[in-house]
Amino acid sequence: MPRKCHSNTRSSTQNISWESLLQEFLLWKSAQGASPRTLHDYSAHINLFFSRFPEAQNDYSSLRRCLLSYLGEPIAPATKNLRITYLKAFFAWCVKEGYLPENPATGIKKIRDDGRIRHISLEDVERLLKQPNRKTYTGMRDYCMMLLQLDTGIRPSEMVELLPGDVNLEAREIYIRPETAKARIARTLPISPFTAQVIAQFLKLRPSWWSKEVPLFASENGRKLSSWWWCKRFQKYRDMAGIDATPYSLRHTAAIELLRNGADAFAVQRILGHSTLDMTRRYIKLSQEDIKEAHEKASPVYKLSMPRRARRKLE
Repeated sequence: MPRKCHSNTRSSTQNISWESLLQEFLLWKSAQGASPRTLHDYSAHINLFFSRFPEAQNDYSSLRRCLLSYLGEPIAPATKNLRITYLKAFFAWCVKEGYLPENPATGIKKIRDDGRIRHISLEDVERLLKQPNRKTYTGMRDYCMMLLQLDTGIRPSEMVELLPGDVNLEAREIYIRPETAKARIARTLPISPFTAQVIAQFLKLRPSWWSKEVPLFASENGRKLSSWWWCKRFQKYRDMAGIDATPYSLRHTAAIELLRNGADAFAVQRILGHSTLDMTRRYIKLSQEDIKEAHEKASPVYKLSMPRRARRKLE
């Protein structure tokens, strides 16, 4: 058992096994209901820090110095904020349990991140959807997965967890169970009649001997897929279509198209599973910029302000 230290002194952490602490921390998070994906992310970020800075285990001063070096690296805002989130939570638990005198991440704040929304044109979407071979099980499966993401904005990590029982084709709904949702809150996603029709066709290809516990989108052998696998699979189709996109591009495109076509911001928030409106506002801002650009190009006042020769070219 790692030696605990007194909270009022900056005691040495030399005798503490961070691997043991991490395992105990992950058990605690699991007991709180953290998803397997969340546990994996905690493990990945904490292990990465200590593998990069093994001297952080020497004492508290070393830990603080190494943490500042790690978080001071020139990386993307989103990556830096993830590092801060996971490490600060882990060290806060260490303090609460008496393994550290103070949280070395205290005072380190997240930086502003406007995020990068990478939606793609509907022309590119059409090219992408043409790539899977729908005459095969895997091709039809992949086509369904693309279509479902585009129709609902579902996260890849949530999509690979779907079970056949989560699909109600008659009501045209997909149910995201709380244990698989990123925000741990269940939600129901409406799907279009066309998506429901395609899923119905795909289900006919599903072997009758598979149990209800085999995921909706499984491998040919009935094995569970991962979001990492889907990213690699999607990359293949992206390259075939000759476009720049990721699975999240379909999620972003779904959000943008919903807003462009008049969907309420709160409805989009619920569909995408955002815990707050902060992320949804980024989509709103982008869709408004698109509307502004379209207005500038289509406004009769814009045309009247142009030189007559340039106006004739547009006509």
